[in-house]
Amino acid sequence: MSEQEIFKKISIGGLTKDQLVTRLVEAGIQFNEYAKILFDHPSFSPSHTSEKVNLAKITLSDLGMGNPCSFREIIGRASALGLELCPLYCATFLRLEYLDQPEGPYLTVISAKPQHDENYPNGFYLRNFNKILWLRGYRATDFCEWPMDNEFIFLK
Repeated sequence: MSEQEIFKKISIGGLTKDQLVTRLVEAGIQFNEYAKILFDHPSFSPSHTSEKVNLAKITLSDLGMGNPCSFREIIGRASALGLELCPLYCATFLRLEYLDQPEGPYLTVISAKPQHDENYPNGFYLRNFNKILWLRGYRATDFCEWPMDNEFIFLK
């Protein structure tokens, strides 16, 4: 596969967890229970300083993969393309920057799973469903059926 294009350039960090959650609520963002669990994890700890990051967006077909596939395989293929995992809190900053997300596929922000427990959520995804913006936590087992139009976000 060829060089990945930059999907968005955003700033992450510079806000506390509480400030972030307050901004999300003020923007009308909806959460599921998994998202709330992730907010409470020690890994959800935004940097005190703001930094600019480049985000790449890819699909399973971009990676030459089909279903089912493992979360580990997705990370491995993306890594071979020079893409990196996002910090867990990156999804919250992307959600605030992407309030004009069109309705359509899930946008899964790939980060390291904060806890090695199959019942614990892996990370976040963004979705616009019925004109409601969501930041949802998700779980991925060893082999998951990902929607084929699902898009994955990595650091570039």
